[in-house]
Amino acid sequence: MKMLLLKLGGVGLLAAACGSTAMPPPSMTEAQSSVRAAEAVGAESLPRGALHLKLARDGIEDAKRLIADDESEKAELVLERAEVDAELALALTYEAKARAEAQTALAEVRELGGTN
Repeated sequence: MKMLLLKLGGVGLLAAACGSTAMPPPSMTEAQSSVRAAEAVGAESLPRGALHLKLARDGIEDAKRLIADDESEKAELVLERAEVDAELALALTYEAKARAEAQTALAEVRELGGTN
């Protein structure tokens, strides 16, 4: 019986500990996911991509401080901006890659056609 009470007490403590931990808002997860996506495609290799990626990372850190200071509304706005910055870094990277591929294809076409 004592073992059962100890186990139930341990489960209760665990549940209380988990309940007191603040979950990050969904916008935090979205912003972090957008940063990871931009990193994955190489946004840091472009100056403008790296800039917006840095702004997104800084925004996430600012939002963490705001959440710790119980300023959730401000944190949400900062996180929205961070997500947009990360998405812009991603879009800029895709654009640069598409532009480079188009230039390569154009050069190949010119070479095949013998025109400049």
